[in-house]
Parts: sequence; C-alpha cells; structure tokens
Amino acid sequence: MSNTQLLFSGIGLISILLLYYSIKVFIKAFRCKQIAEFALDTQTHDILFNTAGFYKISFIGCKHIKIGSATISLFHPQTNESIPLKVSFPNIVTRSNGVYGVEYWSFKINRPGTYTLKMEHITDVKSYQSQLLIKNLFSKPTDSQFLKIRIKEGLTILERISSILGLVLGVNGLAWGIMIGIFNLFDKV
Repeated sequence: MSNTQLLFSGIGLISILLLYYSIKVFIKAFRCKQIAEFALDTQTHDILFNTAGFYKISFIGCKHIKIGSATISLFHPQTNESIPLKVSFPNIVTRSNGVYGVEYWSFKINRPGTYTLKMEHITDVKSYQSQLLIKNLFSKPTDSQFLKIRIKEGLTILERISSILGLVLGVNGLAWGIMIGIFNLFDKV
C-alpha cells in the first residue's frame, strides 16, 4: 500500500468512529424519557427523578413563548437545595403527536429523588403559534390556559452540535477516504 492509500484509509476509519458516535447520540435523543407533564398552574408539583442526569423543561402547545415576570423554581423539599435552571439557547421547537412545544429551561440533577417544582406569576406567560418574531409582534398571543409543562431527559447543546458535525464529517470522510484509499485515485494523476 502506498502512503496515500494508508492516509485515506485512516481517514475512512476515523470517519467510521465519528459516525458511530453520532448515531449513538441520535439514538440517545430518541430514547429520552418523559418524567412528568402537567398543566401550567400555580400549584406545586412533586417530581420523582430516578436517575441523575440532564433534563429539559418544555412548554407544550406553542411554538414561541415569552415568560415576562413568571418564575419557576425547582428544589429538594427536605434539604431546601435549589436546582439552578438555565434558559436553553437556542429554544428548540419540538413536535410530538402533532403538538408543538418549546424547550425553555435545562437543569442537571446530581442526586436522584423527589423534587418540588413551583411556578409563580404564570398569567404573565405569553404563547404564540409562530416562530417568526415579526409575525408575533402583530398577532395576539394565544390563550395560555391550554399550555402544559413537560419535564423530559435531554441532551446538552454540545452533544447536539457534535453529533450533527460528526454525522456530516463522518459520511464525507468515509466516502472519500474509502474511495480514494481503495481506488488509488491520487497515484494516477
């Protein structure tokens, strides 16, 4: 084998590893389990987390959301330990069974157990059925009484981006690496 064939065969093997990682992350994304779902209200809700990990809080029933002065807090009821909620960037719009949702907050649970979710000032939440900001400026918000809150296992934005990049680079590298390595294209030039 020439040096060129070895180089591009190596690129092909690295690409196989990238594809493996990307497919593994995509499978993990589809296997994310729903932990809880309930109506948007001012009641406190106890939620059982069986495993430690990364979770997302979504608003179900809209494509765009403005929180206003509404607040949401998650804490452990026995230790009063507060879980910091981070606003997800970007707010990813999901669709499940024809119903849209917006992933809005993300958080990490270090210890499994029962946690309490408390929402305040929910009347300030404005939901819209369009993702276009300009369209939302000239349209009325939809009725927020039909919104639901869903807590689900999630992926970090770094995992999402790396899996997409790994898929693109893996497919290209695999195709070019194996074709050039096997057919010895550069040695004929």
